[in-house]
Amino acid sequence: MEKCDKNILSYINNQTWKINCSNIDYECKYFKDYTLIKGEGCNEVLLLSLMNDNMKLAEENSVWLNNLFNNRIDDFKSNCTNINITKINPANVGNRSVSYEVIDEKTIKYSMKIMKRLEGDNIEDEILKYLTQKRLTNIPKYVCNIKYKNYLYGLLTEYIEGIPAATYYINSSIDFLKYGRFKSIGSLIGKNLAILHKALSECQNKQCNKEVINDDTIEKWLYRILWRSKYLRNNIDSFNKEDRNLLMETIDSIDELLEINKSNIKNFIGKTVMRIHGDLHLYQIIMNENNIYFTDFEGEPYKYPSNKLEKEMIERDLAALTRSINYASIMALQLLNEVNLKDAINLYDSKSLIWERDSANDIINSYLKSLPDSLIENLDDFNISLSFWVFERATYEVLYELIARTGYHYIPMNALIRMKEGKDPYYKI
Repeated sequence: MEKCDKNILSYINNQTWKINCSNIDYECKYFKDYTLIKGEGCNEVLLLSLMNDNMKLAEENSVWLNNLFNNRIDDFKSNCTNINITKINPANVGNRSVSYEVIDEKTIKYSMKIMKRLEGDNIEDEILKYLTQKRLTNIPKYVCNIKYKNYLYGLLTEYIEGIPAATYYINSSIDFLKYGRFKSIGSLIGKNLAILHKALSECQNKQCNKEVINDDTIEKWLYRILWRSKYLRNNIDSFNKEDRNLLMETIDSIDELLEINKSNIKNFIGKTVMRIHGDLHLYQIIMNENNIYFTDFEGEPYKYPSNKLEKEMIERDLAALTRSINYASIMALQLLNEVNLKDAINLYDSKSLIWERDSANDIINSYLKSLPDSLIENLDDFNISLSFWVFERATYEVLYELIARTGYHYIPMNALIRMKEGKDPYYKI
């Protein structure tokens, strides 16, 4: 590896998936047709390949991609050797990966995700492979993967036609605010989530089998939240004055809620944790006229100070969905009133809260009704557990939105303040 050309660095700095860090060390390995680039900074490792002739992502070049599939690219290993791609269409550019619709010579369409981070705790391919073997119908079926050394680099799955459930829920909220009409696909989501959790609970390998919650588990969860509070406090000077006041109120809310939860979550000792989806927001659910599908089993990108291999209580997926409904509610206010995010939050009122409550209830009630006895016995403290995980998820969201620089940190910050004030429909402790 050697020093990277400044044009390469300029290209990277203009991309959504760049590392948001002031000090990044880059190295380049130059080949005849492409360049392999590795960047390290702020506890993240970026990896990508660029074509030398046009400085485009190498995976968008069919010759390079098929060489990758057939194990003709140094340091990569693929089990996609029976697939020959003829067409590549970029579908979504994320903060840490790029997704494509790809078509092979038999005109079969697939979804392809190429990671822009090297993460030892990303086992999305293994989870999808297991669920595909279980014949689940509410996931994109696993096809094959590509590894860079021992890291997951690329994932090919069945292509699912449809729209994100987030789009449906944003429109549902607008419809409710304008006309008082309530519509929901919550019963379908809840039922399918119960099916997913049942399948995951039956997994026997070490990365997803059940474990019993003990004192150490509880301490890890409490430390996770405390660490995030300290992280925010240590970075308070990087905010402008107006946002600094909001951040201080958020930190105070986290600290107060953490103290309240310390004794309550002792009730979880003796219950079980397992592999769950791990980052189940409404943009991870695709819907069409036939079904809903859970996608992106990668887990939370910035689950600091934890890692994505940690097992969780099943209520945590429900908590992530209820928090995502809050996001949809604010986005609906933005669109309906044609205002910015801060102004939309200021318009948030009891009518939006009613829509959120009813939308989340639809999912939760259907989920509990569909859950098998083998899992429901773990839910005798369901309200306490859901409240805790709604709180914990909101602390994660603040951290994620700030590190990824999405601008959406105002949503979970305001939610945490509402929780402290007793005004959140799903924080009831």
